[in-house]
Amino acid sequence: MSLGLGEFLSLLCALLWAFAVICYRKAGEKIDVSAMNLFKISLTLILMIPTLYFTDGLIPPSLSTADWLLLLVSGFFGIMLADLFYLRALQLIGAGLTGLTGSLYSPFVVFLSFFYLGERLNSWQIMGMALVIIGVLVISYRKKSMTIEHPPIRGFIYAALGVFFTALGIVIIKPVTTEMPFFWIITIRTLGGISTMVIFNLLLKKSLNPLAVMHSSGKYWLLAGALLGQYLSTMIWVAGYKYTSASVASILNETASIFILILGWLMLKEQLTTRKLVGAFISVSGVLLVIQMSQ
Repeated sequence: MSLGLGEFLSLLCALLWAFAVICYRKAGEKIDVSAMNLFKISLTLILMIPTLYFTDGLIPPSLSTADWLLLLVSGFFGIMLADLFYLRALQLIGAGLTGLTGSLYSPFVVFLSFFYLGERLNSWQIMGMALVIIGVLVISYRKKSMTIEHPPIRGFIYAALGVFFTALGIVIIKPVTTEMPFFWIITIRTLGGISTMVIFNLLLKKSLNPLAVMHSSGKYWLLAGALLGQYLSTMIWVAGYKYTSASVASILNETASIFILILGWLMLKEQLTTRKLVGAFISVSGVLLVIQMSQ
């Protein structure tokens, strides 16, 4: 069995995101969500300047007004809004239950791709997607998950909204990604994310200083998480969608749960139970089925 470029990039994105999640966990949960999001987006935008210089050049591509608006709106949905909801969900219900709602990502992308892009999955790929979701559910299940201080339903809603807007942000730009320089796609989306994030903080009278989070004791872990999760994995994530179908890419992105399971055991000394191993095996089986049937 051989991996195509799009499938490989989608799996690599999942691995980088898993490392970023570990970094965010180590950084702690004492930083305001809007401040954390502003820092992550600002860092990405700064890093994109030298990236553009050495790759696609600093001269913006010739795009229609509609394409510019589409990419900016994608940044609003997929970077600013999605991350705000997701980070807030982490505060309310923790990583386990928030990770559980991540299983909605593939169905959301498949659903949106069906109506927006006209993409179709064959029956074997649908079966693979189902196996991935079942495996993620098995890994994320907690018997005592509902016995926490905050009302779980609110956290679930925030997490589901975060996943939905992430899916929406990438699906709507699928037609554009084949027609323009790759790194400019990232930059324009980031501009959309940071501009709307600044407006959001202004309306709520929150700090506009992205470096405010650096006073936290977990600043180095946050920096590492932002580099891996906001800069590197975002570029590889969009590249995966560029070189394979949105539906297949979304399914392979689900393997982040498996990588988080392994890294949590190695780096955070989290317990590796039989239930988690069974869930990982089910998900890997689904991933292999999707890859095989996408050739």
